[in-house]
Amino acid sequence: MAQAEPDRRTHTVQPGETLSRIAGKYGVKVSDLATWNQIADPAKIRAGAELVVSPPAKPAGKTYTVAPGDTFSGIAKKFGVEVGGLMAYNGYEDPTKLLAGSEIKIPTAKPKLKKYKVVAGDTFVSIGKRFGVTADALMAHNGYEDPTKLLAGATIEIPAKAVKPKPKPKPQPGTGETVYTTVAGDTYASVAKKFRITEEELRIYNGTRAPDKLPPGYKLYIP
Repeated sequence: MAQAEPDRRTHTVQPGETLSRIAGKYGVKVSDLATWNQIADPAKIRAGAELVVSPPAKPAGKTYTVAPGDTFSGIAKKFGVEVGGLMAYNGYEDPTKLLAGSEIKIPTAKPKLKKYKVVAGDTFVSIGKRFGVTADALMAHNGYEDPTKLLAGATIEIPAKAVKPKPKPKPQPGTGETVYTTVAGDTYASVAKKFRITEEELRIYNGTRAPDKLPPGYKLYIP
């Protein structure tokens, strides 16, 4: 974990807390929390750890004098920044505490990231391959802890430094992605063993489309 810098807000992890819950509490992104605290695996944080939950100090930039009727959402929209980031940057937790005449600092606007709408059959693994990012990075960036919670119709954000997506090739036996048709008695464990992968990888790759138990004749995608 990174050492807290002076004047940066910190949070002591309580038993049962997750990084996504802490991020939501302070209006910041899970990926930012992980970066600020040098956390390699967002799913592994220990109770009692002290996390930095506010951005690092930045050189003096734009400032804005709050006018009567201004709100954080209105100011954020005006300057093209996120509401949560604007509040955290200025040390506000309650948006109703914004007073006319006060001066707030405007953080540097981050470039807009590509968004992707999930379709039936998508998994974090398959989406990650299309955009050149890892499934773990996708999950952490979008605040997911359980890969099976990815639902068709949801919109997720693709982390920066992603490569241009390539069309998904059609499955062809023996090359690239393989499709396996189950037979009576098949289980995730037995199919995974057949293709020399882990059961977890097989389940994650098939995502929400995969049933709890495998019926005969069901088609599984093999990474």
